[in-house]
Amino acid sequence: MDSIPEEKITEVRERASIVEVISDFVALKKSGKNYLGLCPFHSERTPSFTVNEEKGIFHCFGCGAGGNIFNFLMRASHLNFPEAVKELAKRYGITLPKRELSEEEKRRRSLKARLFEINERAAEFYHRVLLTQKEGEEGRRYLANRGLSKEIIAEHRLGFAPAAWDSLALFLQEKGVPLNLAQDLGLIIPRKEGSGGGSRPSFYDRFRSRVIFPIINEGGRVSGFGGRIIDDAAASDTQPSPKYMNSPESPIYSKGQMLYGLNVAKGPIRERGTAVVVEGYMDLLSLHQEGIRNVVASLGTALTAAQVSLLGRYAQEAVLVFDADESGQKATQRSLELFLQEGLSARVASLPSGFDPDRFIRQEKMAGFQRILNDSLPVVEYMLEQAVRRYATQTVEGKVRAARELIPALSRLQDPLEQSLYVQRVASRLGLRESEIRAQLRAKGTAAEEAGKAPPGPPRGPAHERLLLQLMLLRNQVIPEVKEVVGEDGFSDTRHKKLARELMTLWQTEKKVNVQELLSRVGDEDVKALISELLLAEESVLDADRMLRDCLRKVKLSRVRQEIQQVDEEIRQRTRKSQEGSAGAAGLKELLKRKQRLIVEQKKWVDDSAVGHRPDARQ
Repeated sequence: MDSIPEEKITEVRERASIVEVISDFVALKKSGKNYLGLCPFHSERTPSFTVNEEKGIFHCFGCGAGGNIFNFLMRASHLNFPEAVKELAKRYGITLPKRELSEEEKRRRSLKARLFEINERAAEFYHRVLLTQKEGEEGRRYLANRGLSKEIIAEHRLGFAPAAWDSLALFLQEKGVPLNLAQDLGLIIPRKEGSGGGSRPSFYDRFRSRVIFPIINEGGRVSGFGGRIIDDAAASDTQPSPKYMNSPESPIYSKGQMLYGLNVAKGPIRERGTAVVVEGYMDLLSLHQEGIRNVVASLGTALTAAQVSLLGRYAQEAVLVFDADESGQKATQRSLELFLQEGLSARVASLPSGFDPDRFIRQEKMAGFQRILNDSLPVVEYMLEQAVRRYATQTVEGKVRAARELIPALSRLQDPLEQSLYVQRVASRLGLRESEIRAQLRAKGTAAEEAGKAPPGPPRGPAHERLLLQLMLLRNQVIPEVKEVVGEDGFSDTRHKKLARELMTLWQTEKKVNVQELLSRVGDEDVKALISELLLAEESVLDADRMLRDCLRKVKLSRVRQEIQQVDEEIRQRTRKSQEGSAGAAGLKELLKRKQRLIVEQKKWVDDSAVGHRPDARQ
């Protein structure tokens, strides 16, 4: 791990705004002292993800994820701790001391970080070829003919892959990039044995004679690439080359988990509350060119649940604008129920026959495109119109097929009033009785809630232990008293025990607890989540002194009762052995005395608590 001075880590943490950073990933809304949003770490419909700027922490009350700004960035952007510090330092203009990594440190570096760096080098190579080199002239001409400005090309970091078989492979080799890692990213492909030679690499480039579209995640890092062939005629030869080609799946790229252009569009989407969803790279770029900025692309496929969930972090509503051809209509149909399932409002805009969004916006400009957005239909309404168009709904068979196709969508509507109104609408349009539709809905059942539920977090542990830890975090001066009465190992829950030990150690050395330092020194993610949860539930602490007395009493009573149970078990075993005449019966008298002392101690804790005192913990 890189050695970053502690004072620099503190400077970065104090300068960085946790709300600002998390807002790059989640649409946050102010709620009292906190900010709320949909959790980026699990699928949910009701916001349970909470951020507190003053405390510098986040916590999801759904899945239990929590921590400080470094913990968030590590989890959201797949970084290790030094990488998260460097990322924030760069963002906030803080200079970190530089030093050369040792060979051992280089070997230990995060694999994902190295893969992102290789993709970054490749993106720079393709971009430089497009902008400045002779080999990029074809690409420059193609993009100019498509009407893209230099600003759009620069913003989206478009590039060009030369026609030569190993231009990128040679470049990466010269830069000392491990070619096996570039192969893992799908940038290069191994040559057949014996086809290499001399100083040339034993790999050839995946992308050749193609315009390159870097696929950038919402954190601004290049995860993969798309490439479009320049000569459409080449895509229709006897042995056609595919018009579009994407990076294969890798440790940092999963096609169904990403949305093209989200890194640029997330701000405009949050501002407008609406995301326009298209299929392809050029669809998105042409819309951006005309000033429609709240647009993302599905990377040429039907949307996945993960993509809809990702979109839901930033948008309140989505408008789907897919191609007017048959494949575009099928992609739309496959995507619609996902929006209902994820609880994200959606509409469908229909293009004239023969158009895709790229061609339509270039011909009709913004005014024309805005018209089709205004005429878009809600998901269920669109599905009804499509069903009526596909099936002969004047026949019994057609009515049945249309109704059965619509029932799953109706069952997923969360608003009872909306569902009731659409039942009326569907019944009227198909010539059925409402009761028939409702009967089908009852048979189908309401939408499964499990899809939106958070994965189970760690067990919560006893409530009185949690309250004690909360008091120790919020009022550090109670730590010595808790240590005296409860001790380091007096907590039954494993997470509680770990946190108590950290708090007591910090108090012993520092005589105070800095929450951010505590989060930095704790390695267990479950303990970090516990810290953030307890801190964000500060309002639950009403009468701290009384709560402390009650919790100490409960902890002590719990331990005494547990000891009594253990002694009782030993007494039973010794008594049985005594009856059997076994030598193991010795010590029974001492056990009885010990039980009596424990019963007296238990009585004192019960009686003295009634008048607000606690017994001497040293008894």
